[in-house]
Amino acid sequence: MGIPTGTTTEMNNITGASVGSILYNTTDDAIYYWTGSAWSRATDDQTSSEVAAATPVDVDGDSTTEADVEEVIQAIAPITSKAARVFYPPSITIDASTNGTASIDLYAQYTAQFATPTAKSGDAPAVIPTYGATDLHYYVTYADPTVFDVNNMTISNSGVLSYEIIGQPSDYNALINVVFVVK
Repeated sequence: MGIPTGTTTEMNNITGASVGSILYNTTDDAIYYWTGSAWSRATDDQTSSEVAAATPVDVDGDSTTEADVEEVIQAIAPITSKAARVFYPPSITIDASTNGTASIDLYAQYTAQFATPTAKSGDAPAVIPTYGATDLHYYVTYADPTVFDVNNMTISNSGVLSYEIIGQPSDYNALINVVFVVK
């Protein structure tokens, strides 16, 4: 059993085809079907709006259920576009034993520690993937104002933090929170 065959020219010259008629086009080796107004190439490709959700659900909490894949993608896009774009770099040591100005390359600390993790799960890669220095924005969200001159801290676009120690921590601990944001 076979289906009718024809070239593109022969296919386009067919008159009176019924909706759903099928033809194998020998010009481009594809199956076409008649929609009632045009020949359409048959594929197994589906657009996201053609794939129904197994169970419609409100994925973004706006009281509207998303019924197909496209609606789900559109609903979660604003959420996922921000997720994992903000992260804390690994812990680093800043010597605050004496007053004075100094700098530390936050980016170099980040890449060094991610390249040499102390432990990992069995199937994890040996090295943690990292972003390029200019792929990130760098922030200090808090620095102990009794230890750091918080009004004169600067961070270069490549992640070098310049700071001044103005006092020593009373218990050898001082906090500085650094956050990276993927551009």
